[in-house]
Amino acid sequence: MSDIQQIPLVPGHAAILKKCQSAFCHAVKRKFNCTAILQNMEEADSFGSNSGVLRAEKRYSTKLSSRVEISIWKDDLTRHQVDAVVNAANEKLNHGGGLAQVLSDAGGPMIQKWSDDIIQRVQRVKTGDAVLTPAGNLPCKYIIHAVGPYLSPNPNKKDIERATPYLYNAILKILEIVVRENISSVAIPALSSGLFHFPRDLCADIIVKAIKQFHDFNGFQGKNLEIHLVNNDEPSVHEMEKLQNYLFDSTVLFRHLKTRSKGEAKSQVHNAMATSFASAAKETTAIETPTVEFYGESKEAEREAKAWAFNMLKQSDNMTIRNNHVIYLDQRDHENLLSLQAKFRVHIKKFLRNGNGGITITGSPSDVSCAAIEVESMLCKAQEDFAEAEERDILYSVVRWSCKDEPWIQTPETSAVLEKAYLAGSEEITFSNHKFKFKSMVLIVNSGGFSSMKRTCLLDPFKPLNNSFYARIPVSEEYVDKEGRRALEDFGLRIVKAEKLENIALQQLFNKNEQRVKDKLKRLYQRVSAQFCDLICRVGFQKEFAPPVGNTNVKTLRIIIRFLCSFLKAFPVKVNLLSLKLWKEQDHEQYIYIIQARVLTGKSTDGSRDFVLPPALMGDPLNRYDSVSDRGQTHVIFSGQQALPECLIICDKSFAEQQYAKHITNY
Repeated sequence: MSDIQQIPLVPGHAAILKKCQSAFCHAVKRKFNCTAILQNMEEADSFGSNSGVLRAEKRYSTKLSSRVEISIWKDDLTRHQVDAVVNAANEKLNHGGGLAQVLSDAGGPMIQKWSDDIIQRVQRVKTGDAVLTPAGNLPCKYIIHAVGPYLSPNPNKKDIERATPYLYNAILKILEIVVRENISSVAIPALSSGLFHFPRDLCADIIVKAIKQFHDFNGFQGKNLEIHLVNNDEPSVHEMEKLQNYLFDSTVLFRHLKTRSKGEAKSQVHNAMATSFASAAKETTAIETPTVEFYGESKEAEREAKAWAFNMLKQSDNMTIRNNHVIYLDQRDHENLLSLQAKFRVHIKKFLRNGNGGITITGSPSDVSCAAIEVESMLCKAQEDFAEAEERDILYSVVRWSCKDEPWIQTPETSAVLEKAYLAGSEEITFSNHKFKFKSMVLIVNSGGFSSMKRTCLLDPFKPLNNSFYARIPVSEEYVDKEGRRALEDFGLRIVKAEKLENIALQQLFNKNEQRVKDKLKRLYQRVSAQFCDLICRVGFQKEFAPPVGNTNVKTLRIIIRFLCSFLKAFPVKVNLLSLKLWKEQDHEQYIYIIQARVLTGKSTDGSRDFVLPPALMGDPLNRYDSVSDRGQTHVIFSGQQALPECLIICDKSFAEQQYAKHITNY
């Protein structure tokens, strides 16, 4: 099944995003360069509220026989009182969205672990199948993970007809597990109708008819059973309620088949059901569930945006946002933080410890989520302001724009604006109420007069890269340094994508430093967070993008680059995998991001927490070491111009975690 990056918003989540929609979309754009589209938010108030717990409401009940009762409920599946609840799972049992995440979060981390154990044995749970696990902290004994069919948004009739048998089989599989495990009560949601886009009305029809068929062919074997059709949104409950008459007296479809042989009856029921489903196939006209969809330049970015959104909506009474750009919040930002405290009734505390900064938020779960999204947006604004300032300085170091009659043009800000517009191929722009024409290289002032402009490359002349001064270009994994590639493979990291990173300005500054340092280049590697990949390509390595971790013993850093092979030798031989525990703040990320860089370490010495600058050579304060290191494993340089990012390596995190767990077990 394809992995569409869409979230159907469960009760409470829609209300949260409705309060902070603008901040949410802004953060998604700045962090992952993705566009977030929120749909059907007008239904957020009726769909669910974050002000309290959904109260269980029994809408309808009838008996299929003296021993089998079926009922329709509006309730929260994480609190519903039954022996087993059904989870709308995917084939990999990766509970990272929708109902699956809600149940997994409520049930505790063991839910995902038990599911992972199943996947290690069977590789995948096929569409139309189901498996059983314990329920963890949920108020029931079991979870039945059923994999319904996936459809694209707005499916056509043919797509629905192809998917129908899979949904039908999934319901039958659920019932088979219930009977086999002697489960006395089970709660079944509208499987596949949310994230997987199966029409809600047809989904309800199939579920009820599958239960009826299973009953009419004595599938329940005379056992006592309560089947609860449970959904927490009104549209799904309404579709179930519309089938009351069918549940009460519509057995005509099967009655004449009981006189036939068992095999013939099953065959004709299947044909009759298929005909019925095909004729009933249509797109639902009921009120749609609120959703958020992500559209970006790559599937990796979309997946990261989705994972981040889940993390923000997990509704915990405390949340920590780690971002060193907290030091750049200005007075107005601090006033906004105080305002957010009052608005959402939360406590907000900034921290900066050992080079790691961020903000901690505590309060009621829904209010914490709202405040956290607003804080993320605020930090993204500070992050972008910082990057633009660095961008101006970098460009000003390699190219200058000037105008003899207008000296104000020569400022870093104006020069950077003109350079970026020039590289983008713009014919003219208006800035500070003046018009700049690039074809004729003239400035037209307000009075109507004009002056000639000049562009001067301070180092080497250069041309634009994809209408900019930097570019990210997809390449094959062979582009990754051979030794680095081998090291990644040895330590359980599988490359899924590689991008060549080019930056004209950084390249020229790096070349200039190479002449100064006069040292053999090192090819080193740094793991970074997803949100900093593009920024590193734009402005190079900054201490804000790579905060110290583990036992790094340098207090003020400009950049940390880890030499992968040497760094890993610090671990026991059998645990030969990059320790994921060093980056706990990135646990929700879907991939591992590693920057391959060329680095000038030059003359190096042992580091110390007391170093703000590299120590002086021979006591001469004007002549200093180029870098410091931690026994040659971690190199710290104090100028971003001594490192040139050349490749972004994206690795499969799930594979790495499996290998890590395997090595830990063996060890």
